[in-house]
Amino acid sequence: MMMMNKTASRSVACRSTATTVSPAKVADMKKWLPINLTKNNLVGAQGGETTRNIDGEVYYVSYDAAKDDVVVVNRRLGVRYPAAIDDQNRVRINTAEPKPAAVVGFSADAFRPVLKGDSEGAEVINGRAAMVGFLGIAVAELLTGSSALTQLGSATGAAAAAAAGLLTLAASIAPAVAGRVPAGQVIASDSGAFEDGPLPYFWTPLAEKINGRVAMVGTLGLILTEQFLRGGAALL
Repeated sequence: MMMMNKTASRSVACRSTATTVSPAKVADMKKWLPINLTKNNLVGAQGGETTRNIDGEVYYVSYDAAKDDVVVVNRRLGVRYPAAIDDQNRVRINTAEPKPAAVVGFSADAFRPVLKGDSEGAEVINGRAAMVGFLGIAVAELLTGSSALTQLGSATGAAAAAAAGLLTLAASIAPAVAGRVPAGQVIASDSGAFEDGPLPYFWTPLAEKINGRVAMVGTLGLILTEQFLRGGAALL
């Protein structure tokens, strides 16, 4: 019967390929960080799962018996490190080449590269919020006759706008929080490859980014038109 730790499989869902490599294939393995753990101890006394705290960083270590693979993950950063077993049966990791890893839960450090203001992910999320917001403003104008600024200036409108933004953000990062994809890959890049399927022609990351930009410009244009040209709802 294959031994696989149930807790590790629930909390860490790595999408990368096996990263345990043979010592013979590592030119400078002595430069890799030893984590004070042998493979025998991990598989035997630790039951296939343990943690190591090194200089304030917590490394979650597990053993995948099906692949004979040692998995070392930093959940705070949302990354997995290439691991190797040295000639003394000790686990070493290459901290210089971390790979994105899917980890259940939210970590500000893991999501920071995606959500920081000048990132590609932040623009996509803002564009999604703008598309939802423009649709909401348009529907409200047609139903109530209130201009965009009148809507946003009311307590109800401001609360609705804030809720739409927060829900858009939550929906955008939900796959990573659930451990389905790495945090750094929760927003598809318009320069990314599509190895697992045919190249999409219409629903592409670039198309979404352009649509989001149009929605942001359109919302601003609607507000300026109503404020300086129409003096009221422009969609009526």
